Amino acid sequence: MRVGMMNDPRRDACDEARWAAEHGFDFLDLTIEGPAADLDQLDVPQLKAILTEHGLGLVGHTAWYLPFASPHARVRAAAVACACDTFATFAEMGATWVNVHIQPIPRLFPSEQMIAWNIESFAAIVERARPYGLRVMAENTPLPAIYISDMEQIFAAVPELGFHFDIGHASIGGDRVEGMLKAFADRLAHVHVSDNRGRSDDHTALGAGTIDYPKAMRLLREYGYDGTITLEVFTPDRDYLLLSTRKLREWWDAARA
Repeated sequence: MRVGMMNDPRRDACDEARWAAEHGFDFLDLTIEGPAADLDQLDVPQLKAILTEHGLGLVGHTAWYLPFASPHARVRAAAVACACDTFATFAEMGATWVNVHIQPIPRLFPSEQMIAWNIESFAAIVERARPYGLRVMAENTPLPAIYISDMEQIFAAVPELGFHFDIGHASIGGDRVEGMLKAFADRLAHVHVSDNRGRSDDHTALGAGTIDYPKAMRLLREYGYDGTITLEVFTPDRDYLLLSTRKLREWWDAARA
């Protein structure tokens, strides 16, 4: 297992990378989004130099709010373009995987349309990522109304798409952790962890919510995962992020027994 942290998009990305290196993280999960880490706000040469100097890996993360399932074709196309605009930057800094987010649609539209529009967008993104040597993974949404069966149709239609598993998202409105692993472990590419109380995506410290992370780590190991795990913990006091890192490693090691 390799443990990384996500940059807080409200902070300078270079400062975030330095902090990650100073505190022993294996990689930076770089989200390219505002208000302070959008594409035109990044100092790419400096950021690349920091990653190289400290031997930090990189996982690519696109903005979570890009409307890939918008009912408007031109809006979907613009969302795809915005995601693809990050590819040269991610490739230059050594990323292998870049994520996208499965998107909901307005309630008046049927779920079949949500599935079709996500498929349309992701198929285009996968195709455009290929020349950069990047692979694309789709992250599960925190919305319980997008079911595992919906996700199965999306992944079946885009065979090259990896699965980016957010355990916090899978714990909102019910515990879907084991169900998602059972359905998608064969294409699991990356994992996000944070805690919540089952109602909203709080991004709080591990152990501060109600998610059974010892069980989640056991399940990951049982399904053969030993890859990258990002702490997506945003607290004003970063001691809670470091505590979460220690707890994650302890649970992971305990799951080996």
